Amino acid sequence: MVAPPDATAPVRQRQKRRVLGDAWRDWDHSDHSPPVDTRAGSAPFLLVESLLAVFFAGCWLLLVWVAQPRLESLGLATEHVLLIGLIGIVILLLPPLLLWGHLAGIPWPVGIVRAMEHWIVLTWNPDQFVAACLRFSRDRLGHSFVLVANRLSIHAQRAQPGDELLLLAPRCLRPEHMRQLRQAANEAGARFVVATGGEEARAAVAESAPVAVLAVACERDLVEGMRDVLTKLTVLGLANRRPDGPCRNSEIDLQQAQHFLGMLKQMTCPS
Repeated sequence: MVAPPDATAPVRQRQKRRVLGDAWRDWDHSDHSPPVDTRAGSAPFLLVESLLAVFFAGCWLLLVWVAQPRLESLGLATEHVLLIGLIGIVILLLPPLLLWGHLAGIPWPVGIVRAMEHWIVLTWNPDQFVAACLRFSRDRLGHSFVLVANRLSIHAQRAQPGDELLLLAPRCLRPEHMRQLRQAANEAGARFVVATGGEEARAAVAESAPVAVLAVACERDLVEGMRDVLTKLTVLGLANRRPDGPCRNSEIDLQQAQHFLGMLKQMTCPS
């Protein structure tokens, strides 16, 4: 007697063939724990930036102290050596102070805002080390980074009327969310591209050469992508939600996506 076919076999087979993005190669497929909430405000990233700056300032102070006898032997007075140390400390502590000020609503000049964009891109890797020491989730830090980067990008004033608007969506969105996002992009006059990974997203940006981009992805892909283009384009990131784990059936806040599209459309729409 032939056993009836197992109706669940195709489902299990599809799950085994599940394809993860490059950013999730270290994810444990057997982890069936409830999804972790990666949402965070801007403050955690700025706190990590502040701790990193304090660490750099401490290292600089130690270096000046060690080099003081040598500097004095070269003819520098003690007060000059102390002044060098003080200037270095101020320079190292200034970026997080500017970032906190921006978060508080201080309208820094565009040049300072763009300099802050370069700073957060440059310091992301050491930021991850500090966060790991604090046992702070990499994805929550990434979510916080994206929020800070969004605020800076809006005020950096790179997008101009007439520039093309691009919306990048991940392939893992639920079908209904993908359909709604595509409709929102059409209503905003944005080019809609589904990217299966970071390389395709970079290729889409290079091909269309937009100056305004809304990217929807997980925090890991958003951080890597925004670090590539933040200092060149106006780019806003929107992190997806992953109730079934990474790279499958992800969801978005459609209202937030429409809000971001409206902001970018206002920047790029000719008056």
